[in-house]
Amino acid sequence: MYQSRSYPQVSEESLKAFIRENFHGKCIAINADGFPEVSLLPFEYHEPTPDSPKGWFDLHLVQADHTFEALTSNPRCGFLIDQPLAFTPHYVVDPVYAGMATLHFRAVRFQCLATVSTDPADVARILDSLVHHYEPDASFHPVTDQAFYAGDLSMLGVARLEIVSWEAKFKLAQNRTPEQKEVLSQFLRDRQAPLDDLALKEMHKAWD
Repeated sequence: MYQSRSYPQVSEESLKAFIRENFHGKCIAINADGFPEVSLLPFEYHEPTPDSPKGWFDLHLVQADHTFEALTSNPRCGFLIDQPLAFTPHYVVDPVYAGMATLHFRAVRFQCLATVSTDPADVARILDSLVHHYEPDASFHPVTDQAFYAGDLSMLGVARLEIVSWEAKFKLAQNRTPEQKEVLSQFLRDRQAPLDDLALKEMHKAWD
């Protein structure tokens, strides 16, 4: 992502808050032909430890998924968590300068090293943790019971994505003047596209 000086650097605290707010990410792996494979996946983020200074993500994939196959042959991969918010046309800010048309979003791209496993015990352990992560108050038969979930476990694999580096961009009209921000806010309030309320909320948080 191009890091424009128009937008402030995202702090590590804001990064972790953004990760916690989202429930899926895009795992990007490179196949044997050198082309990217992408899968949209649930994830569990783990905070840094002495053995993992930048933290890691746990994912589960279908073994036949091309992304899983690519991770198996090439551990270098990416993980993208993004939140598209809104498109605003140029005329909201300037009646003639088309360069003011823009997208508003929050996104973080991680460079990672993957370790994969198809061992039923590994798969069951990580799946059990993922379900607890997404459904902390739910009651369910433990996924660690390999006999009960044998059919699922035989088809699935897991990947641990060790974070090597990250870059983030929250493009929320921080570079607009106070007058332009007020006009932009009114435009989003009036338009009421599906994500406009959320876009406006995130913009005002970034402006404060």
